[in-house]
Amino acid sequence: MAVLTVYLSDVKFYDEETGESLTESRPIMCESDYESKGNYRHLRHGQQPEGTPVVKEPVLEPYWAAGFSFNRGHFVVNVPYDQYLPMIFQGEEINMGLRGFTYGYDYYASAYSVCFHIYAIGENAKRRNK
Repeated sequence: MAVLTVYLSDVKFYDEETGESLTESRPIMCESDYESKGNYRHLRHGQQPEGTPVVKEPVLEPYWAAGFSFNRGHFVVNVPYDQYLPMIFQGEEINMGLRGFTYGYDYYASAYSVCFHIYAIGENAKRRNK
């Protein structure tokens, strides 16, 4: 069973007038590491730098992304959000990804970026655009 899931590309990669992608790149989640310190330490997924894909079809990847996840409706029936972890944000992707994988789901990055996100505006831009 397949799930199409990735971190979204930044809006700098699309034309605001037409809504079309300006690149043939795609993000692929491929590494994880702990971020922060002490009680606030959490696992965070990284991704490879976006580049033109050699393979022009969805590619298997090891992680599930909450922000972009397309699949058949049975995913949320078979792998519902954990009722014992209400309001979880840091850790949600690891939790859902592991439970989905053990249920038989595989995760794929799309062939190219099809959805975008504004990651760096206002105060956030100062931190992200160092």
